[in-house]
Parts: sequence; C-alpha cells; structure tokens
Amino acid sequence: MTELEWLKQESGLSDEEMKAMEAVAGHTKFVGMLQKMIATNEQSTQAKTAAEQARIDLENRYQNEFIPEMRKVTTDALAAKGEAARLQAQLQQAREYGIVPDAPAPVANPNPAPEVRAPGSPDPQEQFRQWSQAQSRAIVTLNDLGAEHFKLFKEPLANSQELVDMVQREHTLGHRDYSLKQAWESKFNVSAKRQEIQAAEIQKGKDEYAEQKLKEFKQKQGANPGLVSGQPSRFSNYKPSDANSGSEPWKTAPGMKKAANQPWRQNAIQKVAAA
Repeated sequence: MTELEWLKQESGLSDEEMKAMEAVAGHTKFVGMLQKMIATNEQSTQAKTAAEQARIDLENRYQNEFIPEMRKVTTDALAAKGEAARLQAQLQQAREYGIVPDAPAPVANPNPAPEVRAPGSPDPQEQFRQWSQAQSRAIVTLNDLGAEHFKLFKEPLANSQELVDMVQREHTLGHRDYSLKQAWESKFNVSAKRQEIQAAEIQKGKDEYAEQKLKEFKQKQGANPGLVSGQPSRFSNYKPSDANSGSEPWKTAPGMKKAANQPWRQNAIQKVAAA
C-alpha cells in the first residue's frame, strides 16, 4: 500500500475528492495537508480518551474512597456519642449511690487556646454537619417524591438508590445543581405522565358535559317530559285519604267504605220498621 493510499484510507476521502484537491494544491502540499489532518485527528482522539479515562478514575475514586470514608466517619461519630452517653449514665448512677463523689465545678479558662489545624485543612465538625444536613434533605426529598410518584403512577417509588447514584454521577461530572427531583423526572418521564393525566381529566369533563346535555334533551323530548330529574312530580302530593270528601264513591279508601254507607243503612232500617 502506497503512502497516498494509506492517507486516503485514514482520511475517508473519495478518489474524485483526492484528485481534485491534489490538482489544486499539488502532490507535495496535498500529502502534507493530509498528514497534518490525520495527526490532528489522532491527537483529538487521544485527548478525548484521556479525558474519559480521567473522568472514570475520578468517579471510581469517589465511589470507592470518598463515600466509604464519609460513611466510616459518620459511623465512628455515632458510636462515640453512644458510648459517651452510656458512660455518662453509669457515672451519674454511681454518684447517686455515693460510690463516686461529685465532680468539682469546672473552672472556665478565660483565655482558651484556639484549635490548631493545618493551614487550608477542612473542619471535620463542619464537614460532618454539612453532610448530615445533606442526608436529612435527601431523606425528606425522597419521601416527597415517593408521595408524588404514587399520586401519578398509582404505585410506590422503587429503587430510590438509583436516583441517588444518578445525582452523584452528575455531581462528579461537574453538574452540581442536579437534584433528586430532576433525576426522578428524567428516569420516569414525569412530564409526559402529567400531560397524559391532564388530557384525561379534560376528556372526562367533556364526556360528563355531553352526557348531561343528552339527558336533558331526552327528558324534554321523551314520552314523559313532566318527569325531570331533580324536580318534584305533580303527583307527589296525592294521598288516598283525600278521596273521602269527593263525590265519586270509588275514590273512597277501602277502610272507609263501611262508615261512608252508614247513613244509607240507617235510613233503610227506619223504612222497614215503619212498614
């Protein structure tokens, strides 16, 4: 394979493009130009590979060194506080039984010596306080996201550790403002789900309105237009006992027929006795 063929293979140019560029620039300048282009491409590829490897190394170091060390500091601090509380309780009980005399009141040093730390070194207590606050905020945020997730998807939020890992990865890449809520919205496509629910609510309102209008039309145009939902019927005040005062005997209530015929029976008895 000649040098020109190799340069053609590496550059990706066609034969027509190679000939046109060679005719304009000349063979020597053309070969030099291709060599510079290939060298620049190789340098860019190497720089990209080195940057990606540096990012992977930093992420691995953060996962394998920083996070375990912070967890160890937290565990040791909690264990130390628990042990101090236990010893304090035992000492207090021993003083109550008189085994150990009460400690004298401490004398405050009017000129306490300042804490000495290496220049530029972080304050462990301040670091622990910031880390504790971040953990508390993360727990509260995950609880809120779980409630919102159940409201939208009708199921609990599972594998919340994956959201935490997404946030840590973005922070490692330099996106310090990336939050748990953004990770949740990106993973579950929350915006599309909200639009779906909103469209369903709008359609439900349209269906209810159409159903109500159809019902009103049927009531007005049907065989019984006087029977309308939500309005009293004109027959709702009828009582069988009201028929006693009427002139039609068939409207008399069944239990009142004997009493209603009592005057007729008395008149018939009197006529028989007189005869």
